[in-house]
Amino acid sequence: MYELFDNEGKKIEHHDLQDKSHWCKDGEKIEEAFIRLFGKQLNLAINPAKEHDPYAPDLINTATGKLGDLKLQSTPFFRARKLFGIDPTYAVVFNDKDKSRYQEKYPDITIYYWVNWIAVRYKTEWSEINAQPLNGVWKSAFREFNKYLSTRPLHSYQQRVDDTKGNAKGSYVCDIRDGVFEKLI
Repeated sequence: MYELFDNEGKKIEHHDLQDKSHWCKDGEKIEEAFIRLFGKQLNLAINPAKEHDPYAPDLINTATGKLGDLKLQSTPFFRARKLFGIDPTYAVVFNDKDKSRYQEKYPDITIYYWVNWIAVRYKTEWSEINAQPLNGVWKSAFREFNKYLSTRPLHSYQQRVDDTKGNAKGSYVCDIRDGVFEKLI
């Protein structure tokens, strides 16, 4: 088992990470917060299709009409350095299920990463891993991002091997500093 701590050293309590229904409901709140904080500056609004389809892309660009999907990353992939040689401060993930869905349904979508590390320390009985605080918004056009994903390692989630809740079985591990990402904020 492990524990997570914030920048002030306080232990973080988090909901079961495999409970997709909880995260989907929470996602609605996250999208609203993102739009409230950055929508005007980035010309983004919540996609009206979300009203009748919870799996529709999250965002729409109010200037261009182009769809976008929001990826909130609030916990670093602490083992990214050990497993893939990526500093956990800059490691973000992208679900393999989303890659397939976007290829089929939304090849022109823009991916928005909102990185806001709440947890910056990971502690087990045997080790401790730290990440630096990071907060910002990056974007990537999916067509270019999809090519980039073919160069990235795919991390399989051990706890999801027999998952029946609709969770992705694995995620591509990316470095937010790579050129495929454009920092917006």
